[in-house]
Amino acid sequence: MMGWITLACVLACYVVLQMMPLLGTRGTGIAGLASHQNDFKHVYLGSILLSRDLSPYDANTMRPLAASMMEEDPRFRTILPYVYLPFTGIVMKPIASMKFSRAVVAFQVVNHMCILGSVVLAAFALGRLGSPWTLTVLLALSTFNIAVFRQNNAGQLNAILLFGSTLVFAAMMRGWHDALIGAIAAFLMLFKLSPGIFLIWFLLRGEWKRAAWMVAFAILFTAITVGTHGLKVHMEFISVLKQMGYGKSTWQDLGNTFWRDPYNQSINALFHRLLVPHKGSGITPWTSLSPAVANAFTWAATAGVLAVFVRISRRNNAPPAAGFSAAICAGLLAPAIMWDHYLTQLIVPFAILMFEAFRLGKWTMIATLLAGVALMAVPAALDQVAFRSGPGLLLMSMKLLPVILCLACAYVLSSCGAAGDEQTP
Repeated sequence: MMGWITLACVLACYVVLQMMPLLGTRGTGIAGLASHQNDFKHVYLGSILLSRDLSPYDANTMRPLAASMMEEDPRFRTILPYVYLPFTGIVMKPIASMKFSRAVVAFQVVNHMCILGSVVLAAFALGRLGSPWTLTVLLALSTFNIAVFRQNNAGQLNAILLFGSTLVFAAMMRGWHDALIGAIAAFLMLFKLSPGIFLIWFLLRGEWKRAAWMVAFAILFTAITVGTHGLKVHMEFISVLKQMGYGKSTWQDLGNTFWRDPYNQSINALFHRLLVPHKGSGITPWTSLSPAVANAFTWAATAGVLAVFVRISRRNNAPPAAGFSAAICAGLLAPAIMWDHYLTQLIVPFAILMFEAFRLGKWTMIATLLAGVALMAVPAALDQVAFRSGPGLLLMSMKLLPVILCLACAYVLSSCGAAGDEQTP
């Protein structure tokens, strides 16, 4: 009984800390105005443009549409570029068909359902759905976590990715059909490219049927979107993708410097802030090297991350939690952009690694994972003056460390074997 009471208390804390603050009106009567929704705005507008058979990738169509909505909602004073496949905008059409203020609330509901659903799915995958303490731990990781708050404040896609990736893990652990697993993974990859790491994971594990189903569904979904919206808009996405490489930024001609923004916690951002001066950034690097050097260091570090991921994935007797967590970490670490709220996707990897470490009595690993959770969850003003020079530049990337710690623990766990049990899902 005490376990269920504790779970109810944590759930109440989730409502108070994660739900209620972002639904405030700030005295305007516009529900949800307390959240800035910087990311949801461009998904919303991109979806509208796609429904009008216009390109969401053209600033000359995005910016006027945003300006026309200023009277409806003051948040449209600023707008970011649409950086997703057309598939994402098509999936979001039901929400984008609403008035923006209502769409914000509706998307908040979707995000909360995905986060809470991920808690249930992770417990189900672990065979602990009937344990209130397991559910409490998973829910606590979501409740007392600034990454979750910032994800919902921005209206980002991390909660959906968290739910989808956890569904893939649960499906594998419970022996669901390969076609279903492939369909879920394909959906995630087209919704946002980083879950494409699952295809590599399946191939490294020798899961040929799952990989084949994932490719087949990706082709099917793409064929549907091309058939409904044409090939041209899909080719335009490739141009946007090229703008998202190391040392580059979408809408760079309009002054965007996303590749080195203080809240970008990627490996590439770290090396650019440490090594490369950039006029107007307010950041004093340790050296005055060229962007090419920073990018070279990034490629080397990314190669190391991928090597660790490959090593974990190729270990046949590794607990599934290790390979799954490594896949999520590699998907976060490899790209040029990793905003701090992307760490929402680490909630389940951290949890399942902790449960495995506890089962094996790996107390040092548990301590390391708790340190990673604390760094992920703690609020931090990453753009503060103290972080703009000297040793503070390392603290500006403090949210990178939890991902590295999670990957390191996945590697250690993978070397522990399956403790005598069959662990291949």
